[in-house]
Amino acid sequence: MPRRRIFVFALILSLFSAALAPLAVAQDNDDVVVRVGLHAAEKNLNPFIVPQALPLTHDFTMLVYDTLFWSQSRLDPEPWLATGAEPSDDFRTWTVSLRDDVSWHDGTPFTAADVAFTFEYFANDGGPGRYGHHVYDHPVFESASVIDDTTVEITFEDPVTTFKLLPAGDVPILPKHIWEGIDDPRADATSLPVGTGPYVMVEYNPGVSYRLEANPDYFLGAPLVDTLIMPVVSDAQAAFAGLQTGELDFVTRNLPAPLVPRVQENEELSVITGSRMQSLYLMFNTRKPLLRDPAVRKAMSMALDVQAIVDIVEGGLGRPGNDTWTHPDSPWAHPVGGHRFDAEAAGAMLDEAGYPLGDGGVRRSADGVPLAFTLLVNAAAPPQIRSGELVAEQLSAIGVDITVEPLDAPAITAARRPSPDGPPAVEMFIAVFESHAHADPDHLFFFFHSPGRGVGGIFSGYANPEFDAVLEDALDAPIPEKLSLIGQAQDIFAAEAPAVVLYYPDGRWGYRPGVYDGWISDPGHGVFTKRSLLAPYAAGSAAAEPAAGETAPEEVAEDASEAVDAEPEQDESAVEQPAAEASEDPSSDAGDADSSGTASTADETVSDDAGTAPAAPDEPDAQEADDGGAGAAVTFVVVLVVVAAAVAAFVVVRRRGREGTVED
Repeated sequence: MPRRRIFVFALILSLFSAALAPLAVAQDNDDVVVRVGLHAAEKNLNPFIVPQALPLTHDFTMLVYDTLFWSQSRLDPEPWLATGAEPSDDFRTWTVSLRDDVSWHDGTPFTAADVAFTFEYFANDGGPGRYGHHVYDHPVFESASVIDDTTVEITFEDPVTTFKLLPAGDVPILPKHIWEGIDDPRADATSLPVGTGPYVMVEYNPGVSYRLEANPDYFLGAPLVDTLIMPVVSDAQAAFAGLQTGELDFVTRNLPAPLVPRVQENEELSVITGSRMQSLYLMFNTRKPLLRDPAVRKAMSMALDVQAIVDIVEGGLGRPGNDTWTHPDSPWAHPVGGHRFDAEAAGAMLDEAGYPLGDGGVRRSADGVPLAFTLLVNAAAPPQIRSGELVAEQLSAIGVDITVEPLDAPAITAARRPSPDGPPAVEMFIAVFESHAHADPDHLFFFFHSPGRGVGGIFSGYANPEFDAVLEDALDAPIPEKLSLIGQAQDIFAAEAPAVVLYYPDGRWGYRPGVYDGWISDPGHGVFTKRSLLAPYAAGSAAAEPAAGETAPEEVAEDASEAVDAEPEQDESAVEQPAAEASEDPSSDAGDADSSGTASTADETVSDDAGTAPAAPDEPDAQEADDGGAGAAVTFVVVLVVVAAAVAAFVVVRRRGREGTVED
């Protein structure tokens, strides 16, 4: 090739390379960073500590840890750390096969010894927390045998037909080499955890913030989001203001109904809906003399217009409660469900049961005791307060006098806790449950069996031998039979009303699609879940296969702004501050689902002039982020200009060569 032409080609290549160099650097630094505003801190995700950030606890924990199957909210859970599980003929022993391509975050291989250790450790601990009761309460773990590195046998005292759901779809698997030397698993609330999950916790500032980095060696592929910066924004107004100003990209709080239209009008924001299988409910303390009578409870249930309550409190963004308790999206939901609202029939039921109207329009028992009760609600939760007011108003129409008493979290916790001398002092309360109280195959057994099994003793105290017997039969029944038995128990529940679901709030979250738009609804988990961050599942991924019930970002009813008093939805994830003795009380396990006594800052009314949220710790400066994007664009333009100039020079050179103006 002629020397001049070689020189020109070399010049073009050098200019092209020089122009591309800055662009390559920008691409290398162009990690996907999502800033998530947490409503509460969850310590260091220690699975033995009583939950602090319900209902986010489980899905937050599962960013770092993994379960054998995913998840408890489906009748056909997907193999996760496990590749399969086969039961013995009597369903007492399950042989679990495991993946051989999994490592702990510190590089140690994951093996069957870790699975055996996990079950043994949870069973021996037997203390409070989110997970242990599915190993030492029901089902009751007996033993585990390691067959080889990828096979383990797990044996229980009784048949377990739903092993893949619970405990295998719920209990986080622990690294034996980390935990086997720890005598008190609740003592450490600050060190960085080691799991097999898609994210590695690299920074934790207690009560302030977390930083999670993608696990590049995750067995399902590296997550789509490289970094999760997660400041704890305990003030609701600051959290949603941060979302609107761009300081946050996702908020774990349920988007308040009055804010839905404003978020929808913002071109930089979107709303995605999904189900966490939550419920806002009214619980009766059935150990109180008057509330022990099923006729009193059922009459009060029939007098409640739950459709009106969800319309007023949530602007219609929710579903009215079912008398059969279980969330309609749960695989264990009653096939019919529904709520009977008939105030006239409710009054007649009380007349027939011997509670006539007395002075002042309040009914009284045969011995003159008025049907007058105190209803406790969380003082920091406007939806609870407003729902309580509506309950009081509606029950007054049938002669039942309700006094709504807002209390702070510690006071509610104390009122609900049984004393050494007798049952709890509370008469009735409003609270919120998450999916674990609806998707758990034994949820009715766990929460409503007569005191002595499960945690019913700190809820309703409901005791019905027929109800207990049906649920006990259901524990080890095959799934088809179990569904039938649970349906029978739900019929008893509806007839006797130990509790009333007022409504099931819709799950709705605001986010910035320009930062990350892969969120999906994972039924029972909402959208802030590991499957939203993994390529096989995330929205827009080529391999994504939405599970039943999943939704893409969608428009939410525009009449949300009509919610009375512009009250935000109850953020059920409010933080319960356990009583000092909670760690010694097995009933503290109830923290895995209930947040009635939680100090919810998430329920504060969000005003239209909410101030800006404080900048998230360690997050890139917004101006720097903008400049980075602009820099990349400028670099791209420079590349085009340089390449165009080089090509033009080459064309000129060739043309002149053909004209004989360039010597060889």
